[in-house]
Amino acid sequence: MSALSAINRRTFIAGAGSLFLSTLNAQSAGILGESEVLFSSCIKQADGNFGAIILNERAELITQIDLPGRGHAVVFDRTSKKAVAFARRPGNFAAVFDVAGSTPTQTIIAPDGRHFYGHGVFSVDGKILYASENDFEENTGKIGIYDVTNSFSRIGEFDSHGIGPHEILLMQDGKTLAIANGGIETHPDFGRAKLNLSTMQPSLVFLDIKTGDLIEKHTLPEKMNRLSIRHLAAIGDNGVIFGCQFEGAKSDAPPLAGRCDIGKGITLWAAVPDNALANYVGSVAVTKDGKYAAISSPKGGVFIILDTNSGNIVKTYQMEGCGGLAATQKGIVASSNRGALKGIGEKEPIRQFPFSFDNHLMQTSQS
Repeated sequence: MSALSAINRRTFIAGAGSLFLSTLNAQSAGILGESEVLFSSCIKQADGNFGAIILNERAELITQIDLPGRGHAVVFDRTSKKAVAFARRPGNFAAVFDVAGSTPTQTIIAPDGRHFYGHGVFSVDGKILYASENDFEENTGKIGIYDVTNSFSRIGEFDSHGIGPHEILLMQDGKTLAIANGGIETHPDFGRAKLNLSTMQPSLVFLDIKTGDLIEKHTLPEKMNRLSIRHLAAIGDNGVIFGCQFEGAKSDAPPLAGRCDIGKGITLWAAVPDNALANYVGSVAVTKDGKYAAISSPKGGVFIILDTNSGNIVKTYQMEGCGGLAATQKGIVASSNRGALKGIGEKEPIRQFPFSFDNHLMQTSQS
């Protein structure tokens, strides 16, 4: 592994106790206790350093920690009230922190030959953490398995049945893992370079979360091989809405989103007119009632609301640097790399923060 792309294990672990310090105070503890819904995001601070935050439904800042490099997404466990911020590819760190800020932050380092892809998910009971990883020597995707009850020790891995697993999520049955295999070969010695664009094989995979057995694997038509499947949101009992990033010519404008249901396969929705997404979907969310999906593009400066059955566009909203999306009881909240947080239909930001949100805004209920 390149020295420039890896966190030195000894230095990282030795400094972890002092590096990850929560800013939660007595006032914030009161806010947390009164909050029904929590949002999280990785951020870039005004001084250029990186971190992760927890907000509530009133956009009040509850917790903020520092990270040693750029993070990507944060996942919650409602049982233990812990969150994990994963490094952006090809980073090899993940930060485990208490949402209430009452305990020191713990670190996870990817094993030799692996790096994180920025996403993970907890089991229903909160005892296992699953993380999307790259076995970069064998050029194959892995799902790392971590025992939460034993200090997040790594106890095994599953094959992702593809290359470049990015976002992963747990289906509503609590037994099925959905995986977006982006299909792009990478290696930390080459930073974020994409090494196999002409031979990409993106796929959407469903696994048995207990055994790792393959339930279904769905691929795109051969002519769509440069359409990297990256982000997911669950819909119904057996389906996901997915968003893609196109690795082909800028002049092309293929469909970038669709739906996949177990037993039915992939349906690509029609391309967005005028390539408003700039061939890049940064995040996906589905409304609580399942009727609408939202897809964002920080490159296009928009987020678009779609009908989840037909894929038809319902509304397009302009928002410079829009990346993160999260469902609420009232609709969708979006965040941007300009520090803005806003809801559907709001002309002005709900709140403007002095930091930049990364691509993802994750949401969970405390109840």
